[in-house]
Amino acid sequence: MRSSLGTRRESYGRTFHDPFVMFAYLAAITERIKFATGILIWLGGSSEAAYDRAARLADGFMFIGGDINHTIDVWKRLRDRVRSLGRSAEEFGAEYVVRPQGPPGDLLAEINAWQEAGGTHLSVVTMGLGLDSVDGHIDYLASVANALSLS
Repeated sequence: MRSSLGTRRESYGRTFHDPFVMFAYLAAITERIKFATGILIWLGGSSEAAYDRAARLADGFMFIGGDINHTIDVWKRLRDRVRSLGRSAEEFGAEYVVRPQGPPGDLLAEINAWQEAGGTHLSVVTMGLGLDSVDGHIDYLASVANALSLS
């Protein structure tokens, strides 16, 4: 991957020399994409620039990494930025990607805090839990759903 970072790329007749330039181009045309297709655009990141970009251009934000308290704090500030731009914070989505460290029951407080903070989406990462089969991953997620009374 490192060797490809500085290479030229052709896309729709435009030349990009860096993946970040390509991303900036896509961010710039977000409104046209949404208008023409109805496709919602969600962004992610962990910097003030990423939060500002999302507040201006995106329909939602994906929080990957960081503990729940930090994520909730950033989510509140991001909603304030969305509102300050005259956009509806209620229509702006937020996904928290949780990386469990133990049994499904340990996630409940974290998930409940996210929901109480107005989080709209949640992903549970099962990689790194030592699960040894597809069924193990499915069973873990089913346990989370059962603990949340979703199944």
